[in-house]
Amino acid sequence: MATLYRKYRPTKFFETTGQRHVVRTLSNSIKNGRTGHAFLLTGPRGIGKTTLARIFSKTVNCLDLQKSEEEGIAVEPCNKCENCIKIMENRAIDLIEIDAASHTGVDNIRQLKEGINLPPIGLKYKIYIIDEVHMLSIGAFNALLKTLEEPPVHAIFILATTELHKVPETIISRCQRFDLHRLTQNQIIERLKQISKKEEVEIEDEALENIALESEGGMRDAESLLGQIISSEDKKITAQEVSQILGTSSRKNVLDFLKVIIKNNPKSAIELVNDLQNEGFNLRNFNKQFLALLRSCLIAKINPESFSKIITNLTDEQSKLIKSVSKETELYSLLKLTELFQKSLLKFKETSIPQLPLEMAIIEYHLLNTAPVEIIKETKAQPIQNSSSKNLSAPEPSKIVSQKTEKISEKEETTEEKEEDSSGASAKKIKTTIDDIIEKWSDLIETVKPANHSIHAFLKNCVPAGISNNKLYIKTKYDFYKDKLNEPANKLTVQEALAKITEEKIQILVITEKESQGIKFEEKKEGTGEKNVLHDAMQIIGGKLVS
Repeated sequence: MATLYRKYRPTKFFETTGQRHVVRTLSNSIKNGRTGHAFLLTGPRGIGKTTLARIFSKTVNCLDLQKSEEEGIAVEPCNKCENCIKIMENRAIDLIEIDAASHTGVDNIRQLKEGINLPPIGLKYKIYIIDEVHMLSIGAFNALLKTLEEPPVHAIFILATTELHKVPETIISRCQRFDLHRLTQNQIIERLKQISKKEEVEIEDEALENIALESEGGMRDAESLLGQIISSEDKKITAQEVSQILGTSSRKNVLDFLKVIIKNNPKSAIELVNDLQNEGFNLRNFNKQFLALLRSCLIAKINPESFSKIITNLTDEQSKLIKSVSKETELYSLLKLTELFQKSLLKFKETSIPQLPLEMAIIEYHLLNTAPVEIIKETKAQPIQNSSSKNLSAPEPSKIVSQKTEKISEKEETTEEKEEDSSGASAKKIKTTIDDIIEKWSDLIETVKPANHSIHAFLKNCVPAGISNNKLYIKTKYDFYKDKLNEPANKLTVQEALAKITEEKIQILVITEKESQGIKFEEKKEGTGEKNVLHDAMQIIGGKLVS
């Protein structure tokens, strides 16, 4: 019994899935009689390179070309003439297919050169299809180069490769190059549905989605997996059966994982991951499924109007949940999740513990979303414990802070001061003092919140350090918060909120605790009482104001 990808291999241009940009060019070149003598098809495995090469070979040699009714495709082979039948039945002597992986030597190419000058016996053109051409040796490439430079008019070369970077530029420059792309999930699902119907097998949509996801954009892999599943002689295939065969988890598991991650519940998330591992599921596949779900959430967040058009493989209930999650979750959080789990996907090859990459991503996301704080121990500064004072809490030292950005160089400080002196906004001495900033700090944090929730969360883990050269320095213990708040757009948001509170244009700079030690701040006003005590406490212990 033939495998599905051989049994249902496309025989005409319109039957191919995707790659319409290549199909359009090839069919039009045949119609107009402007076919080149050398073509290079490049792209990942299993996306149709050799299939297109065979269809092109058949079409260019067809004795009764048919006009295509498909938009964008000019002509098709008839599949009925003598030449077409010979090629389809692998009887065409003039169609030579060479597997470069097993014919890498210069002698193989020399044999090719010896026979290329002989005219075709039965076909119009003598076609050479060289698959995995990047496997040829340097000597073989050099021998092939001369042939590509001066080929006989009756010869056409079609080279195919999955690793274009290994093909010499001299070879590439002598070919018409076509880049084939991975197929989309929807394209693969649609093709699998057609095959399932022809095989008289009923298969759930979610099962097809799992197959498409596992194939990673390769149609041949998808069809091979479908064939493996169909071979069970089951005429009604469920998603659960496919999950067991492929080691993929159900969509419910992925949705449950998303819920606990968004709620910042690392304990439940890690338990779910370990349960999947114990049940025999492939965690790398689970990671890929989760990334696909995060993509859906990102699209729902950024483009809710077109979400249903872009993401078409979800049930109404799943779409509703994704839209709800995306609405309640900050865009930054979704992006960070996607970044972390994209990194974890790459780490599976580097570890012997399958759960570890996912567990690391879970914990890192938890750290980013949880400000580690401790309640201030009782100190001698009892006067601040009254109705007008603010509650304080201090971030613990982070173990993940990078040591690379702990000091502001004197050169940077001098440059910034010069810029401030030369700017009109900083030339005039500001009236706002650090005590004013401390008193209004909680107001500033709440003013920022409607504009940007992420900045609001970062500022809650910062304290005003002092004012120097008309600039407000804000202190944090976390390099990550410092870097994010110093981004131009985020800094502008804080400065605009600060202007509303103080009615003055004040520049800001976020620094770490160690960086603040080397800066000489303006002295506080005398007689400010509790505000000075509060400021001193914040400076010493790195606390924050909690409204």
